Amino acid sequence: MNKSYKYTILTLFLALVFAFGSMAGMNLILRAKERQLLTERGRAIVEAPVRSWQGQESGEDGETDEESGSIGYALTTGQVEEILSCWNNRTGVTVHNPVSGQISMEEAIKEGKKWLVEMEIGENGLEDTETYSVSATLGIATQKVSVGVQSEPYHSFWTVQFSDSSMYVVLHLNAVTGKVWNADITLYEDMPEGIPYEKLEHFVELSGLQIINTDIIKNQEGTQAMLRIDDSHIFAEVKFQTYDGKEVIDNNEVLHYEKVRIIYALTIGKEF
Repeated sequence: MNKSYKYTILTLFLALVFAFGSMAGMNLILRAKERQLLTERGRAIVEAPVRSWQGQESGEDGETDEESGSIGYALTTGQVEEILSCWNNRTGVTVHNPVSGQISMEEAIKEGKKWLVEMEIGENGLEDTETYSVSATLGIATQKVSVGVQSEPYHSFWTVQFSDSSMYVVLHLNAVTGKVWNADITLYEDMPEGIPYEKLEHFVELSGLQIINTDIIKNQEGTQAMLRIDDSHIFAEVKFQTYDGKEVIDNNEVLHYEKVRIIYALTIGKEF
């Protein structure tokens, strides 16, 4: 009985030693593997949500417009529709660094400033303004079905924000073409009195698309206008909103615009 008791105790002891030894050994192996991954090239490798531009080296699928001096690559109408559809159905935005074929932050800011001058936003634009703030972020629309899947680089957008005492502007530039596809502009000075219909066609041209039919569709309120891109489901639209303020001059109440908001955008499958 005494020998049986000692044998049982010894068996339990050896079992515990084996169990704890296995756990400790596994932890050592996992920690060693973790150190190897983290120390390789100084950091862990995280896969980008977009792949590099495949046509950059061979010149296929897109080219730099040397005649106009613009940067980036041209996209087909079908690719633009695909991008707009993904962007409209996004569940969020994933921020990432530029990959090969995408424009840099400096280029995005430069193209954004150039666009403001071309669209005559503000009396002097930003070039003659001594103090203004600017920020830029690169991101891609995320969807439930796209989690963990790399997208083409032309699905990404640079969001560039400009602000000074006279305006606040948010631009979305396609990361491959460098063209502005969406602009949200709030003006505190030099405000137009009505919707700038004449600039809608120019917005389309600056976006990199071509139009033949220039018939502008207007809503009854005079606050929105649309232009359809030929042979596609793409529309260009402009929206106009005013925010009224009041002031008293010589005992007379005068109504004036406190600020004006103008939105230019490429959209898909949308009509009045």
